[in-house]
Amino acid sequence: MDIKEIVIEAPWGKIAVKLWGSEADKAILTTHGIMDNAGSFDDLIPLLPKYFYICMDLPGHGKSDPLPPILPIHSADYLLAIKVVVDYFQRDKYIYMGHSYGGQMGMLFSRLYPHLIEKLILLDTLHFVTKPADAFKSVMITAIEETLELDRKTKTRLPPQYTYEEAVQKVMQARRSPISERAAKNLLKRSLKKVGEDKFELTIDQRLKFVLSPLHDNRYAIEVLKSAPLQCPVLIILGEDSKILRSFLLPVLEHLKRQKCVKIVYVKGDHDVHQVTPERVAPFVCEFLNYNKSKL
Repeated sequence: MDIKEIVIEAPWGKIAVKLWGSEADKAILTTHGIMDNAGSFDDLIPLLPKYFYICMDLPGHGKSDPLPPILPIHSADYLLAIKVVVDYFQRDKYIYMGHSYGGQMGMLFSRLYPHLIEKLILLDTLHFVTKPADAFKSVMITAIEETLELDRKTKTRLPPQYTYEEAVQKVMQARRSPISERAAKNLLKRSLKKVGEDKFELTIDQRLKFVLSPLHDNRYAIEVLKSAPLQCPVLIILGEDSKILRSFLLPVLEHLKRQKCVKIVYVKGDHDVHQVTPERVAPFVCEFLNYNKSKL
């Protein structure tokens, strides 16, 4: 499968995009999770059918420029970035495949622009994390204060430097769920900057530790899912060992299970199963992509 890299101009800088396949084929837009990049799909895509895969690095990830400094990063910023990429390719329809936060963005984007999304694939994700109303104040204050503290630190401290092997271990150890050395190296292909002889810096925007998402509880999340419902076939693949199904998202999961357009499957693995053991995920994605007249 042919692979090439392009950059797309956005109002704040460049968005890096890794393209797989021929532009003559139907397009699949892929988005990764927080702190990842387009390399997270490197071992999954070769196992999938012939499509034109558009793998973007979200702002502040991989080879993409960060968003303007100082301000906290919000999910709305990523919505804008996704729309910039969608508009660039000018397709009538896209299939959207996203992992973790990228999938959460897809859940929202597909309902805001239902005419653009033909199918939706969510990899170990469901919906933005819900928060009870009494957490609103603490969440907002924490985001503000930690963003300001991070700005102070970056002005007074040099970014840490690593050897290549140290960077590999850093990526593997910083995960909430374990990933393989191969998966870590796939990510580092897009997120390392050489600064000396066997010395590297990670290019990840440190504000990504405090990304703000829409603040809402389960009741509000479900009401919005009803008022702006999913209108395309949806495949949700969940890792059996993943902690994504913590109790605060169970009401949303139960609501999604009742939707005729949604199919949910479980595979053995953790949150990053599509990177660590993509052969477990690929058969379900292939079946979903190849079934043009879905009965979902």
